[in-house]
Amino acid sequence: MKKVIVITGPTGVGKTNLSISLAKYFHGEIINADASQIHQDLNIGTAKISNNEMNNITHYLIDCIKPTEEYSIKDYQDEARKIIDNLKSLPFIVGGSGLYIKSVIDEYNLSNSSRQDHPEWDNLSNDELYQLLYNIDKETALKTHQNNRRRVYRYLEIALDKNNINDNLNENYKCNKHYNSLVICLTRPREELYNRINQRCEDMFQNGWIDECISLRNKYSLKSIKEIGYKEIDQYLDNKNHTNEDLINLKELIKQKTRNYAKRQMTWFRHQLDCKFINMDNDTYDKCINLINNFLIE
Repeated sequence: MKKVIVITGPTGVGKTNLSISLAKYFHGEIINADASQIHQDLNIGTAKISNNEMNNITHYLIDCIKPTEEYSIKDYQDEARKIIDNLKSLPFIVGGSGLYIKSVIDEYNLSNSSRQDHPEWDNLSNDELYQLLYNIDKETALKTHQNNRRRVYRYLEIALDKNNINDNLNENYKCNKHYNSLVICLTRPREELYNRINQRCEDMFQNGWIDECISLRNKYSLKSIKEIGYKEIDQYLDNKNHTNEDLINLKELIKQKTRNYAKRQMTWFRHQLDCKFINMDNDTYDKCINLINNFLIE
């Protein structure tokens, strides 16, 4: 079974720089597992890695599709596995989109995940469709609004796939692996992580995030972009008479939503992935080197 290294963790924890250092040390290549960075043109607001930051390490699945294009977990699973299977070097999956990671490294069957398989859903009202999701997966249903029909639809597909898999297993789902994977989840103390998230948000605005959104408004409807911040900045720009206080409130809203997202990520990693949790400190790089070396010689 092919060996794969996964570097994950909440947004803002510091995955990018560490993963590049590790990939360089082990002569590996990186497959992006950040759903936001798969989209073109969303650069500043997603903290997208630049060509210089890649430091000559090959990266895959970045800037693949337009921000408003559909890209399913099955699409990601197929493309990521194809890349991994063709690599001669050590694959590093790097990012914070946990379901993307899980779909690749575990036996996560998404072959039936298609709207065409559920034509009966098209006749349901938003309330009825949401109730169906709520009955199957209450926790997931509470993450979205019943009128967000596209997201409810997608969550339903995922919930049904997950349930079908779990129903067919005799043992813990985590034991059924598609690859022999080492999953390293990077962590920081909550206050430290939240401070980093807040500062990164400030840096994004300083680096021209609003100008990026103004430019994007000429190409796309920002209201259809799900990444945190773009919709909020779009609403801010709709108000032609915004004040400095409006800008402060905008930043605080985006910071809060990003912190909430990081909290949800950590909950997901703890319950859904078989992780080695490593706190980010001065010894993190050496700890990861030792973990990966031990994993490779097993």
